[in-house]
Order: sequence, then structure tokens, then C-alpha cells
Amino acid sequence: RDTEEKCQLLKSLGLNLTLVPVCAISTNPVVFIYERSFGGTPEETADYVALVISTMNENGIGSALKHFPGYGSNADTHTGIAIDDRSLESFRENDLIPFKAGIDAGAPVVLVSHNIINAIDPDRPASLSPQVHELLRGELGFGGIIMTDDLYMDAIREYTGGEEAAVMAIAAGNDLLCCSDYEIQYSAVLSAVLDGTISEARIDESVLRILNYKLNYGLIS
Repeated sequence: RDTEEKCQLLKSLGLNLTLVPVCAISTNPVVFIYERSFGGTPEETADYVALVISTMNENGIGSALKHFPGYGSNADTHTGIAIDDRSLESFRENDLIPFKAGIDAGAPVVLVSHNIINAIDPDRPASLSPQVHELLRGELGFGGIIMTDDLYMDAIREYTGGEEAAVMAIAAGNDLLCCSDYEIQYSAVLSAVLDGTISEARIDESVLRILNYKLNYGLIS
């Protein structure tokens, strides 16, 4: 009922996509992500996520599972770089369970975090990491839209210096770029396409996924 009510509110405002649910597994009230999480076990969180996704789909509102591959007890990436030292097996046994449940329930979008996951790619934030995107596409079988968290957040600006973030994000495999400094990021992407750094074929891959989303949610015919 809670999800249905929120869907009706969003639709009344003319919105068709919202960046929920948070798939984080967090039972520690002192960590950053706790207040934004469901606050249960991996299985309880998975049940919650699947119910939210199926209800939103029934009500014609798009959703985004976040923050892939799992936030953990890490620092706030709005204000700085966060490094996650957990093993890949730990992610498989915990954090990936709600994401898989959401994907199986029909989630159209997955939003990727800016945490650096040492077990997957110690050199890049998850949002800019091809290895993290390969995990999502390959092991979890996700075929929908992959979206970044805001590229203007300090975790990315401290890592990239700003302008190259969007280009790195597309190269990693993202389809949608969330960026408060969109004028800078748009210009960087356009320049990268014009000079061949990013191919038009790569852009077309993402465009097709976005058009498919619009078809599925009745935004275009």
C-alpha cells in the first residue's frame, strides 16, 4: 500500500521514474546508509525489494535498484572517496541477493555506487569500473539500463578532477549519467564522440536500452 500510494503521487506529478528501492543490507544505526535502508537480513531485504519492484511495475512507474553492488558500512560518497575491503564472496552471500531479487522482479534500472570495491576493481569507483558492470551484466544477467550515481559527488570529483567522469562512465558501460554539472559532462561526452574516443555504436547501445524502457512503460508507441 505504501508503494502504491507513492506511485500515484509520482504519476500525479508527471514523474515516471524514481530512484528506489535502496537494496543496502544494514542493521547498524551508526553507519551512513542505515537510515536509507530497509534494515533487514539479505533475505528480508530481497523480499522487500521484489515487492516494491513488482508493485511499481503494476502501477507504471519505473524504479532503480541502488547502490550496486552493495553499499555496506562505508563512508558517505557525497563527501569523499569510500573504499570497500570486503571479499567478492561476501558480496555474493549478502549484498547481491536483493539486487538479484529486484532484477528477477523486473527492475528496469540499476544505479551503481561510487564506492571503490577492492575485490572487484581496486583502481576505479564502481560507477566507472568495467569489471563492476561485467558482474552486473554477466553474473546477474541484467539487460536493462545501468545508471551512475551523481557524477558531481565528491567521491568522483576527487578521483577524476571532474570533466572526464562522464566519458569514463560511458566507457565502463553506463547507459544513463546522473550529473548535477550536466553542461560540463554533456560537452565532454560530445567531444569524446566527435574525436572517436567513444564510438557512436557505443552510444547506440545505451539509446536502444532507453528506448526499450520508454516502450515498456508506455512513454512512446
